[in-house]
Amino acid sequence: MFPLGIAMFPTQLLPLHVFEDRYRQMMADVLRLESDQSFGVSLIERGHEVGGGDVRTTVATRVELMQAEEFEDGRWGIVTAGIERIDVVEWLPDDPYPRAMVTVRERSDDGGDIAATETLVIEALQLASRLTGQSLPDLAGLSDDPLVRLDQLSALAPLAMFDRQQILEATSTTSQLSALHEALELRVMLMTAELDE
Repeated sequence: MFPLGIAMFPTQLLPLHVFEDRYRQMMADVLRLESDQSFGVSLIERGHEVGGGDVRTTVATRVELMQAEEFEDGRWGIVTAGIERIDVVEWLPDDPYPRAMVTVRERSDDGGDIAATETLVIEALQLASRLTGQSLPDLAGLSDDPLVRLDQLSALAPLAMFDRQQILEATSTTSQLSALHEALELRVMLMTAELDE
């Protein structure tokens, strides 16, 4: 398990710089696996990424190692891709690195109006772009599969980490859409007020 200051969604790409000794060891162990080069990424609720002693969420994302490069000093540059939600059943001792017993977290497809939420995501991204000067992400590559598209939109939405975590924890498409829509409405209102000042 790799606790971070991020709530990560399935479909999402995440580059990481691995420099702590414990995670260097984890990378070596993951790369020794021939079939399943994956690990979990969980949001740190309280504490810091470096040094341990943190409090972690129990809903996380299993990620697959897509690229890995070891530097001469033992650090790693890696790229991961979110695969699926997982529930932490039990955190194990952090020796030699954070580990946990996990199960796959199911999300039921009970429909919902993705189009309305997608419009709100785009509005929020446009407002965020005006505030930060950053360019808009390319939405042309979004999946036609509604479940995948919902996770892609959730990953793109300019939201605070704990809002993202609540959305990640949803167990159905309608509850995920509801949480995403509610968080976006508030974010859009706040960004609009900031731009109007």
